[in-house]
Amino acid sequence: MKEAIYIITGFVGLLIALGLVRGLWSTYPQTVTIWDYQVGLHYRHGKFIGELKAGKHRLWGAGHEVVLCDSRITELVVQGQEFITSDCASVKVTAVAQWKIVDAATFHTAVNDSRQALYTIIQLALRELFGKLTLDELVRKKNTRGHGLLELIKNGTAELGIQIANADLRDVMLSGELKNADTAVITSKQESLTKLENARGEAAALRTLANAARLFEKNPDLFRLQYLDTLKQAATSGNGNTLIIGVPEELAGLAKTS
Repeated sequence: MKEAIYIITGFVGLLIALGLVRGLWSTYPQTVTIWDYQVGLHYRHGKFIGELKAGKHRLWGAGHEVVLCDSRITELVVQGQEFITSDCASVKVTAVAQWKIVDAATFHTAVNDSRQALYTIIQLALRELFGKLTLDELVRKKNTRGHGLLELIKNGTAELGIQIANADLRDVMLSGELKNADTAVITSKQESLTKLENARGEAAALRTLANAARLFEKNPDLFRLQYLDTLKQAATSGNGNTLIIGVPEELAGLAKTS
């Protein structure tokens, strides 16, 4: 009987000791270090207490949980989004956005996955902005579309606790047939420009010759000097070839020295 009492007494003592240890452990402080680029969301027993700034924090008692949010600028790339333009051309667009957390509590609680929500918002913004454009407007003016994309994304992310620093197109990819057709158009335009420049050069050369002819006609002595200088260069070249100089009929008389 006494042995049973001793056993029961020892068991009760053990329970009391465990309770004391548990109580002491629950009061032991939990240390959390938060870096300068982080914000800590402090919860206790599932209830939001407040934000913890950079530094070392001692949390006394049990039930503490700290969620760390990185406040640095992050880059998100939305790869190969396929769209149909207003003129029924199929293109793939890659966009890039830079963003950062400005309200950590809202970012953590607004939606289940804020990063996925941002990805979806960019997809929808691309569809809204570029689905109304023709292929030519999209390809030729892609560098000017970043501002419109940025505004659409800002409107969609107002309740996510983030700030969009920049958003722009990185790539516009055409199908093989469209790429070949676009290359052909560019080549044709370049050939036309080349022909135009050649024609302008020839016209300028003709104007120069016409001006020289009028100048020689008004100044016969100048023509004779040019004629004699040409003969001199031919004579001193020493190549032994016969030089034939064509002179217009109206200037032939000027070539004769008096």
